Amino acid sequence: MKILYFTSTGNNLYISRRLGGELLSIPQLMKNRDFNIFDDVVGIVFPVYYATSPKMIREFLKEVNITTDYLFLICSYGSDGDQNALKIMAKTLKKKGINVNYTNSVLMVDNYLPIFDMVQEKNIKDDFEIDAQIDIIKNDIESRKEYRLFKKSFTDIPHIEKVLEKIMTKRYHIIVGEGCINCGICVKVCPRANIILTEEKPVLADNCEFCLGCAHHCKNKVFTINNEPNDERYINSHVKVSEIIISNNVGD
Repeated sequence: MKILYFTSTGNNLYISRRLGGELLSIPQLMKNRDFNIFDDVVGIVFPVYYATSPKMIREFLKEVNITTDYLFLICSYGSDGDQNALKIMAKTLKKKGINVNYTNSVLMVDNYLPIFDMVQEKNIKDDFEIDAQIDIIKNDIESRKEYRLFKKSFTDIPHIEKVLEKIMTKRYHIIVGEGCINCGICVKVCPRANIILTEEKPVLADNCEFCLGCAHHCKNKVFTINNEPNDERYINSHVKVSEIIISNNVGD
């Protein structure tokens, strides 16, 4: 089994690791232009952004060729949009002649700083039995269950993902402040190689994924987002920063 994953704060790496199999980072696959995936079971694990998948995942799906007997899609989400994201991805793959056998989601901490309070998220989501959710999915996959997630949602509106992405990307932006110690972690966790480290402070180029990995991993909280409720940050406690660097460091 091969699992293709995208992560910024560790949630989807944690899901992938618990499901088992060979883990393949999508940013690294993109960097190496490795688009031919073969295995008896293949999964894609990703976070929900704006009721759809991250832009990098959408770019990857345009290029990838998947040959498998059983394909599953799993997304992590914090409030809503999971069904819409899974539906869009399954539809995209179907257009390429790739059938999806199973879709499901895992409710976890939503690390979107402009909207969600990380203190509240960590306190609330600790009670959602994340491991139990993943174990159910793992059992389903092992038994090759055929299943499509379906539930009523406020995102069940045609093209809602395009509206949300347009509004959110215009409204919120990353601010680079003072206090940088040139540790380079922001550069290494960026899946787009979009951060340049200067003697004074990091500089963001124009290809940001807005995964907010730079903000969550910066020890000195140099990166902030306008209108965020506080300066609390989140990293999945079961995942090491070094593992996220291995997943996302696509710089030369």
